[in-house]
Amino acid sequence: MLGVKIRRFKSSFPVGKVQIEFMHPMDSEEFLIALDKQMWVDEIKRCYDNLEEISIHDKLIDMYRVYLFIGGMHVSVLDYKNVNEDILLWNKKILKNIVLSYLADMNKYTLNNNESIKIGKVYNAIPSSLAKENKKFKYVDIEKGANKRGFESAIDWLEASEMVHKCKYINKVESPLKAYAQEDTFNLYFSDIGILTSLLEIEFSEILLNENFMFKGAIVENYVAQAFITNNISLYYWNFGNKAEVDFLLHNKAGIIPVEVKAGDNTQSKSLNIYKEKYNPKYSIRISTKNFGFTNSIKSIPLYVTFCIK
Repeated sequence: MLGVKIRRFKSSFPVGKVQIEFMHPMDSEEFLIALDKQMWVDEIKRCYDNLEEISIHDKLIDMYRVYLFIGGMHVSVLDYKNVNEDILLWNKKILKNIVLSYLADMNKYTLNNNESIKIGKVYNAIPSSLAKENKKFKYVDIEKGANKRGFESAIDWLEASEMVHKCKYINKVESPLKAYAQEDTFNLYFSDIGILTSLLEIEFSEILLNENFMFKGAIVENYVAQAFITNNISLYYWNFGNKAEVDFLLHNKAGIIPVEVKAGDNTQSKSLNIYKEKYNPKYSIRISTKNFGFTNSIKSIPLYVTFCIK
């Protein structure tokens, strides 16, 4: 809550004498390490560096799906480890209690009770907003008649506390991306994927068996957003009217790279093709359940490898 305290209250702060570090939920790499699977992490990194197919792909996909459910909150991961990685014995109430604690703790940092209520409404509106084909967050998703004036400060609070992250729309694909980010057009993602699946009350079998359900795409995008934030990658997306939308854009030595996220192994992409024709990037990244590959200037990256993308 340090971000909230600094921004919202007149507190003394030793400028120049403190280095601020943000503690994020554990990413999928840290999750594997916590479960004593360092050898798997080493193999993932080796195959990523060489863009080489990984032999334990199916095992890692299964572990990635477990992570979607457990998330990266440390107490949740610890409980899963303590029950010998038996998902049926893992206490799923842990994540629900974390959310309740978040909301109860707000009263320490908000200016009044009305503000706490608004923050809670925004937080609980995010899952349904993500489920829509157009994931742009709309104030009317919160409640009928809601507008920017009434709820903008609530979103700012959640962002400052790092409980949610904004993914801003880019109206011009040029460097620096931040200069072309539209402040009023954005998607909102949760800081932890486990919290999202907990709020959605999804059964583990639906994720493990890779069943089709409305929220699958939203869950996977939130997972990637969380990994990017952990790696200090700012969140931006691009669309071309109603014709195309690229989930994320990142900027590295090769320029601005489009990143498409797929929940399964269906990698057909009209949106990515439109982007490539329009901007001709040096390469593109497609994150999916497929193994490593490189075809038509598209790097295929398995979902469990997202933590390697810098």
